[in-house]
Amino acid sequence: MRSTVIIADDHPVVVAGVETVLKSHRYDIVARVHNTDALFHALADYPCDVVVTDFSMPEGSRPDGMPMIRRIRAMRPDTGIVVLTMLSNTAMLRSLLDAGVAAIFDKRTNLRDIPVAVHAANVGRSYLSPAIRRLFHEADCAAAQEEELATRLSPREIEVLRGYAQGYQLPEIASAMGRSIKTISRQKRSAMSKLGLVNDAQLYHYLAGIRADKLDDWSPTDEAAASLNFFPP
Repeated sequence: MRSTVIIADDHPVVVAGVETVLKSHRYDIVARVHNTDALFHALADYPCDVVVTDFSMPEGSRPDGMPMIRRIRAMRPDTGIVVLTMLSNTAMLRSLLDAGVAAIFDKRTNLRDIPVAVHAANVGRSYLSPAIRRLFHEADCAAAQEEELATRLSPREIEVLRGYAQGYQLPEIASAMGRSIKTISRQKRSAMSKLGLVNDAQLYHYLAGIRADKLDDWSPTDEAAASLNFFPP
């Protein structure tokens, strides 16, 4: 017995492309819709195994985005959900997974891979497009860097790196913090040594993925936090 699919996207060309690929893999398309109103009508009228839906469909009178996903899940608790999106916010993407989405398919990915996502959703497994997996990997690496800084560096070393992360040079950091250039230079070298960095290029690359104001959260003492105010975000 063939699995059944509802396709929802406000771009007809996307709907047509997804339908063509899925039909070639022996899926039955029971409804094709272009807004949230039509999607919820289709969910009420047609049994289906999987819903493939765009995350953003602003034309309908009912909400799209996360409210739409929650409503789909409430209407069809056992139906697999594949979300088509160009989102790059990892917090929002994780929210989709938490809301019960089985597969997240980056719309910039070749549609020939959509059957893999639909199959995963149909059998209760998860699927992430390669681009989505990269976003999660980069976010996890950044979080690991933040944790590393918080646990391995002293408050003074964190202060110095915060200045560098905001684009200040050694003399400016020394002047703002009321310390000698020699002291700031020593604290910078100590921080780099603890982080396994051997030159300024590696230091700037390391800091590039970390928001400078995030260093406020890393500072373990009130004294260090007060010094950080020399460099307001």
